[in-house]
Amino acid sequence: MPRSENPNKGSAEKMYAYMASLPKPTVSVPSYLAIYNEAKSKNQWVYDPQIKRWMTPEEFKGFEERLSGGEPIRLARMQVKDPIEGIEAGYVQLQSLKERMEIFVKRVLEYYRK
Repeated sequence: MPRSENPNKGSAEKMYAYMASLPKPTVSVPSYLAIYNEAKSKNQWVYDPQIKRWMTPEEFKGFEERLSGGEPIRLARMQVKDPIEGIEAGYVQLQSLKERMEIFVKRVLEYYRK
């Protein structure tokens, strides 16, 4: 039955058919819960690359419930990853910083030995 027809005209069957043709309301799970569930099921953490922050699934869920409420733009950038990747990346950064610092210290010492 086309929606333009008045459902009040006619029998109960027409009314039922009209009501059945209406879109069904959907109960959607907030997308932050999907991220939380994925992280929990994979035994991984949630990573926000924009601010370089790692969160346990529970920290992430609590943050979303308290503050963000599942903001779509923020959730779009969230990644479910193995936290060991973060540890490895941190050590690479530390090594790079150590090497740069050693070069700087050497330059300073050489400058003042003159």
